[in-house]
Amino acid sequence: MTGAQWLADTLRARGVEQVFVLCGNGLDPLLEAWNENGMRIIDVRNEQAAAYMADSWGRLTGKLGVVAVSAGPGHTNALTGLTNAYWDGGPMLLISGCSAGATRGALHFQELDQVEMAAPVCKYARLVTRPEALAQEVHNAITAAISSRPGPAHLTIAIEALKGDLGHVGPLRAFPAEVTPQGEADAEGIRRAAEVIARAERPVLVAGSGAFYARASQALERFAAQTDLPILSMMWDRCCIDGHWPQYVGVTSSEVNGAFPLLAQADVIITLGARVDYRLGHGRPPTCAAGVKFVRIDADPNEVNRIVPADVALVGNAAAVVDRLRLELAEQRKWTDWLEQMRTARQAFLAKWEDRGREDVCPLPAVRIMRELKPFLERDVTFLLDAGNLGRWAHMFLWDRHPTFWHTCGASGVVGWGIPGAVAAKLARPEHPVLLLTGDGSAGFTLGDIETALRFETPYVAVVGSDAAWGIVAEGFPEDKRAGSVLGEIRFDKVAEALGGRGVYIDEPAKLAPAVEEALALDTVTFVHVPMQLGGIAYWDERA
Repeated sequence: MTGAQWLADTLRARGVEQVFVLCGNGLDPLLEAWNENGMRIIDVRNEQAAAYMADSWGRLTGKLGVVAVSAGPGHTNALTGLTNAYWDGGPMLLISGCSAGATRGALHFQELDQVEMAAPVCKYARLVTRPEALAQEVHNAITAAISSRPGPAHLTIAIEALKGDLGHVGPLRAFPAEVTPQGEADAEGIRRAAEVIARAERPVLVAGSGAFYARASQALERFAAQTDLPILSMMWDRCCIDGHWPQYVGVTSSEVNGAFPLLAQADVIITLGARVDYRLGHGRPPTCAAGVKFVRIDADPNEVNRIVPADVALVGNAAAVVDRLRLELAEQRKWTDWLEQMRTARQAFLAKWEDRGREDVCPLPAVRIMRELKPFLERDVTFLLDAGNLGRWAHMFLWDRHPTFWHTCGASGVVGWGIPGAVAAKLARPEHPVLLLTGDGSAGFTLGDIETALRFETPYVAVVGSDAAWGIVAEGFPEDKRAGSVLGEIRFDKVAEALGGRGVYIDEPAKLAPAVEEALALDTVTFVHVPMQLGGIAYWDERA
């Protein structure tokens, strides 16, 4: 058995359902092995797209996303997707090709220290030059990617390691390559955490991606119903608010959520699989009160004291820990009045927008686009958000819940992943329609992979808000000083048609919802091009 055959069979045995690839230097033996064993190969037009697909697959499902690219430029093109998985804690494996090790150091074709480039954003990164080392390195890489706080791993595999005979290897280790948080935290820690929470007057729970990977939705809903404790979710994180919970008060951003500034009044903050990073003001004033107590729950012992030391640190499965906390609290008290303060603040913030952007004009105000799309999110669609300016509006108007099947770029804030991300989303939930909301800047990155979606029968609907600018930047400059942030116009509806899909152009606001309704029912890729007014939240605030 060659190294390539062993690797291909091992990935299948461990539950990898497809690989995202772009062929090239060093990959031929692996592609041949995958063709032989029937692995589904999703080949793309840009390595960045392949990496985004693997990243999105991992963050949507909790299963290992695998991307394989060629040496040199193929590797460097994939690094943004790899880094995105690093920022967001997504389980991902990047396999990069490599010319023969015998000529390494002698300027062989596409020679590059790929491992050193990838290592800073990986939980595990190694160069494999011998077939007999392959089994151990693959095991180590997969284990790192799916364990504790998940994240990306990387293997550069020299061509001789793939072509060479593996020799004797034991039976395939077939346990699934997916995130499975373990542990319930210690009983004494649970007791102390419950005491801290019970004494609080204004506690807040902040849920992050760790709650999603722990499949904590039902446990968290039980905790919320018993305590009436306000719940925020980390902006851009994966989350698990799978219904309209009265205790959910929105994402962690004062720009889009009127409840968030009240976090500064909280005397206890419970983080459930959430990092204390820029989205929580690093746990310091003015975002958080001086002296606020932190109860931190995470599967990774390295996370519970990162940036801000925990007053109580609980290491374990977020779902199990929050259930045990609920039982320990034993309905001692509820925080209904405090919850109502946060809900009222959020509603007051939204009320000032009630009469804005309702005029029937084209280009459409972004707020009108949100109103037209909101009813669709009451359905069981997979919703993707890939935009800067539009992203802020969406977080304000569409995120009155934060379910497991909504997906963004993640904590990085990167744009341009949405078109490949939609392919991964359809593969992850094939029975559900996929709705992508994107800006014209974001959509311009990987347009060629519209054809990829059609080739692999992963239909979706993309609503493209087009203001012919990097709106989040351009709005901050006078109209005559916007060099570097203004774009030429692309008719995305016509591009989609040229690539074999379907396009719709919106010239009246009332046409948007019917166009999306029709497109969701069709078995193809549809791009709905929506001319949009330039102007973000601050711009509209100034006009009020």
